[in-house]
Amino acid sequence: MLFDAHCHLQDERFGAGLEAVLRRAAQAGVTHMVCCGTREGDWDRVLELGRRPEILPMAGLHPWYVDGASPGWAARLEAAFDAGAGAGECGLDFSDGRPSRELQEEALRAQLALAIRRDLPVSLHCVKAAGRLLEILRETGLPASGGLVHAFSGAPEVALEFQALGLHLSFGRALTVPGARRAHASLAALREDRILFETDSPDLPPEGVTGPNEPANLARIAAASPRPVPAHENASRLFRRWLR
Repeated sequence: MLFDAHCHLQDERFGAGLEAVLRRAAQAGVTHMVCCGTREGDWDRVLELGRRPEILPMAGLHPWYVDGASPGWAARLEAAFDAGAGAGECGLDFSDGRPSRELQEEALRAQLALAIRRDLPVSLHCVKAAGRLLEILRETGLPASGGLVHAFSGAPEVALEFQALGLHLSFGRALTVPGARRAHASLAALREDRILFETDSPDLPPEGVTGPNEPANLARIAAASPRPVPAHENASRLFRRWLR
């Protein structure tokens, strides 16, 4: 059994083909998929998809979109939480050309506060910002139910710091790239109960896969793991309140 810990089924690239995507996921052994919203415009669609028993809804303001958010975005996000969503995708991305660090950090802190108050697991984006994300998480704390850093491909030392805070680390495409020693070393360093697998569909397809990524490709990612891990059990425990 496979559990996709982070994907974006609401993405318009799936469109009318989504039913076929979900059929292929089921045929590949994917029992559940965590569908993460990234901006106000897709939260309703994520909640709609979350009515299906195999899809777990989450809603967040992604760091790429913080400068386009409306003044009332936090209240609308709280309403999405009231409607049954978990928290995320949110986080930090300090790549060139992204919104200001100040805006990103403000949005992240607001979302963490909501998630902590409601004890919702949080899905975190982190690109070129691990040190600052760790600092903020140490200041704010995490929801008691925890969370994950998605699409992790960093160094083992960083993975262990996130694990020490109580987070899971979710691995995707990086495991399938030839010579991806760092991702393999990080997975090998972690406790087995802190490891998850994801596709980040429709982005980041495994090496050798063309076209949009999809949850069925999770089998390739799991097969590339340097060690056997109970990733389905881990994800089921983290997201247990949504399972039905």
